[in-house]
Amino acid sequence: MAVGQNNPRVFVCDDQLEVREALRLLLKSNGYTVETFDGPAALTAAATQHPAGVILLDMNYTRDTTSGAEGLDLIAALRSLNVPAALIAMTAWGDVSLAVEAMQRGASDFVEKPWSNERLLQIVAKWAATRPAAARDLDSARRVQQSLLPRSATGGRLLDCACRFLPARQVSGDYYDFFEKRPGHFGFVVADVSGKGVPAAMLMANLQGLFRSHAYLDDAGPEPMLRAVNGQFHESTAPESFATAFYADLDEQSRQLHFINCGHPPAWLRRANGKIQTLDPGAMVLGAFADWRAEAGQVQLDSGDRLLVYSDGAVEAQNASGDEFGEEKLLQLFEETSHLPPAEALPEIEAAIQTHSGVSLFDDCTLFMARLR
Repeated sequence: MAVGQNNPRVFVCDDQLEVREALRLLLKSNGYTVETFDGPAALTAAATQHPAGVILLDMNYTRDTTSGAEGLDLIAALRSLNVPAALIAMTAWGDVSLAVEAMQRGASDFVEKPWSNERLLQIVAKWAATRPAAARDLDSARRVQQSLLPRSATGGRLLDCACRFLPARQVSGDYYDFFEKRPGHFGFVVADVSGKGVPAAMLMANLQGLFRSHAYLDDAGPEPMLRAVNGQFHESTAPESFATAFYADLDEQSRQLHFINCGHPPAWLRRANGKIQTLDPGAMVLGAFADWRAEAGQVQLDSGDRLLVYSDGAVEAQNASGDEFGEEKLLQLFEETSHLPPAEALPEIEAAIQTHSGVSLFDDCTLFMARLR
């Protein structure tokens, strides 16, 4: 039986094409699923978005060819991002001091170059078979979280909706949901829980349960419903935990959108004539205070009007120089894609954010767009 059969996939990162190809063929022929990357940026982006069991990484890239500093920085970065894979450093033959430093930074093991195929396969098999429990747990948590989010945005009869969900790590504190409520009413929420990673994901699941418990009972309007959500969220979370949220309900008969913005970034409403209107915060964040106050907003929608709701991870996405994507660029893309259905416009906006951030997102990012038919 192949050594790697039924084992998690392996990432290979090396700036030399021939090295990547040789490792890919060796590992693939032994039953592993292999993905290759030519540098730290591409590897980090993939490792933070998709799970890998083992990562083989070179210690020298284009900026530096002898010291191994780039590889050490890459190992430290992957560990700071809580990437759970086993990291195997590939070092030059006899470079013991670099291997030791790599282990101190967070590497699981090392392989000398030029490598022995038999030795390399033994090391990969060992770490694939002893994959950390935390990695398996994160995989399970990611699958559970994905199953909690709605698979499609029907939008009732009048709204054409789409949503993009981009976690900065394997699990996210961002949240969105849709509510096919009493006849003639369609509700939706986009929320952002404080923190990142597993703690934020647990809070997100709690918040989702509260919204689903109360959203179908808001005959009196969104303010009483959100007051109930806030009360239970405040009681069940730590004092420092909170969530921003944008919640709205569309009355399909009158075409009136009732909304409350709980400390969330302002939503943008683009009228069919091109005029932009912001739906600003009118309430306190959820969960931070027992005495919660809100001011509901109301806006009349017409055919062709478009709404964009986003979490702050969209505008705070940074490039390698630390420059943020920014509201101006997001608004520009909202304008430039106004001729497209939401399901086609959002992938273009997502691609621009990903291109800007390059390596990985610093914070979770959720984008919701709706167009009134």
